[in-house]
Amino acid sequence: MSEGQGHYAGAGGQGAIPPPGPYPQSGPYTGPNPYAQPQPYPQPQPQPYAGPNPYAQPLPPQPAPAGLAAPAAASFDGGFPGPRPRRSRISVLLQFTLQWIYAPVWIAALVALFAILLWTGASGPSGPESDSWLKVNRTFVPPRRLKAELTGRPEDWERYVGPILERRIRLAEAGYAAGDGDVGADFGRTVGVKLAVRLYRGLGAAGVVRLAERYGWQGVPAGGDLARVRLSRRYPAPPRVSAPGPQDPPAAPGTPWGARPGRSAFLLPFMLVLQIAYVPVCGVLSLLAFWVKHPEPDYWDRWGARWAVGPRAFRAEFTGSAAAWDRHVRRIVAREVCPGNGKGAEAPRRIRVNLATYRGAGAQHVLRVAAEQGYVLDPAYLPDPGVCVRLYRPDRQV
Repeated sequence: MSEGQGHYAGAGGQGAIPPPGPYPQSGPYTGPNPYAQPQPYPQPQPQPYAGPNPYAQPLPPQPAPAGLAAPAAASFDGGFPGPRPRRSRISVLLQFTLQWIYAPVWIAALVALFAILLWTGASGPSGPESDSWLKVNRTFVPPRRLKAELTGRPEDWERYVGPILERRIRLAEAGYAAGDGDVGADFGRTVGVKLAVRLYRGLGAAGVVRLAERYGWQGVPAGGDLARVRLSRRYPAPPRVSAPGPQDPPAAPGTPWGARPGRSAFLLPFMLVLQIAYVPVCGVLSLLAFWVKHPEPDYWDRWGARWAVGPRAFRAEFTGSAAAWDRHVRRIVAREVCPGNGKGAEAPRRIRVNLATYRGAGAQHVLRVAAEQGYVLDPAYLPDPGVCVRLYRPDRQV
């Protein structure tokens, strides 16, 4: 009994702490498992979630840094729309067929209306859009456009609108050479062209702009206006050309800035009488051919300076008196400076004096008279004293 109790409490008895081993103990084994079996297929590695966070809150818009402009948002208003929806083939064919009936009737009605207005002395309709009912060509489908309307292919529309665009661009550039265009603050001028949507429906405004870029033109964003496309071209200010000043010695007669040779004193009386008949005839012909545009917008001024003479300019040109020419030039310049017949109207910033006004006095005399009113030679135009003198008042705002 004692032996059993002694064995329980002793060092080697039951329940005693086992003695330490003969070899030192280390941490858990972290090496490869020698009994592990190789996997026949590679195990996929977990990837981080790359989708949007459904619990993320939108950040408020941050203001642009100082000195930097915030980028403009892309919108339809600032671009050029593409092709418009095609018209129904049936409606196009009906319009093409019926136009040969209603177009002559329309023109005959317009001629009758103008005859009635001239006979009764009544005035026609007024307003910014009062002449829209005169444009018969707006409802006319030419044979060249018929194919483009029926097929709807962009290449057919390009073949149709290409010559129209080229012709209008050439007319606008000729108009710039003759003095047309909007003058900017740097004395450069901008000319523009616009096309109605019926001319480029299947090509789109973007296609028209692409064609215009071949000629050095660019598109003008028209906002939400889908009825037309606008094009423009900006020309820089012309180079400075030497011209006599108002206080310089008078230019010699026969030179560009000097007095021009007068017309025959024998023909002037006949011209004064006959122009009463042929000037109105030329004006009526110009109104009847309102759709014909001459490449020189000042064609009427050039023609009038050669074949017409004003009643007040007749005496100065018939006598050749320097004093008479001086009075005539001063009268015309005063009329241009005071468009309200001297009744307190604001003086315009730019005026133009034609050759018929200063023929016997010289273009330099116009500069001398205009300088008294604060006008100088306009730097936005190349001087052309053989046609006109363009004047500019620097202190007058637009």
